[in-house]
Amino acid sequence: MSVYLCTVCGFRYDEWLGDSKNGVPPGISFERLAGSVCSTCGLTGGRHERLPGARYTGLEATYYDQFAGKTGLVFFRDWILNGELPASVLELGVGTGRIAMELVKHGITVCGVDNSPDMLELAGKKRSRLGKGKEHLWELVEQDALQLNLNRSFTHVLLNEGFLQHFTRRSEQRQVLQRIWEHLSTGGFAAVEIILPPAGHEWRTQQRKWVFPDKMVYQHIAGETSLARQLFRYSLTYETYLEQVEQPRYRVEREMALILPGELELLLEAEQWRIVAVHEDDTFPRPTVSDASQEEKPSFSSEKRTKANYDPDRWREGGYPFVSGPGECNTGAARIIVIAQKKTL
Repeated sequence: MSVYLCTVCGFRYDEWLGDSKNGVPPGISFERLAGSVCSTCGLTGGRHERLPGARYTGLEATYYDQFAGKTGLVFFRDWILNGELPASVLELGVGTGRIAMELVKHGITVCGVDNSPDMLELAGKKRSRLGKGKEHLWELVEQDALQLNLNRSFTHVLLNEGFLQHFTRRSEQRQVLQRIWEHLSTGGFAAVEIILPPAGHEWRTQQRKWVFPDKMVYQHIAGETSLARQLFRYSLTYETYLEQVEQPRYRVEREMALILPGELELLLEAEQWRIVAVHEDDTFPRPTVSDASQEEKPSFSSEKRTKANYDPDRWREGGYPFVSGPGECNTGAARIIVIAQKKTL
């Protein structure tokens, strides 16, 4: 499904919603409308352009990390560190740099690509906090993945948080995979993460959290899934309350391709990739030795906590836009990561 805009009269048609005024039911493709809707131009000729998906801007960029949490951080970090080093990573849809920041801290060079200036600005602020010792390891590039051209190769490519699903046409998905294939060194690896939305035709989710120091933020998501069209679409609304007074709301609608794990494997194999592994990203904490020792201590210990007591990998809850895995915030969504290796022709 796509949204089309007439550059002459401004008529806008959304294939997912249809056009109730003109009696067009939801799901009718743009091509079937020519000559039947819009008396100004008749929807004919080459005046109509397909609008791109909404970029991550405004409050969605501001609150992204608050709800994405730590999902995927440990997985991608350990996957790369356990491979052959030195590694050079290309991350498409780097966003605020959640994953990239973790990799750079461990001495891995990262080139992060995104088409959202707002997200790149946030990532740039994180990079500046690394200091001169590691800041040079992280490069940020504003570019469209469909026209990706960096004139160099990498050992690993990351497409996380359902990045590939933002391209709803199969031709676009193939084009993205071809672009990253061209930017991978011989024998290089790609990790492609897909998001499976909550079960059911229509669904709603809600999360909320305090944002320091005194903001309460509600994240409301209402969506629907079409198996026939292999798409899911959702509207995301942020409600922010400052000292119990509601602030202006922020709302965005997004459409993504519904890609199943087996389908992704076939797509990768058709584009000259060899499937290495398939993982379901676990976001729940794993038992540790420190957990066991804590059970023997009183609930309120008089001992002072030090940095040695802090385990940054203990909790892994999160996920954008949906929380996945066990936990109170579980929405029924799932995240699958397919690891593929570049074949040599």
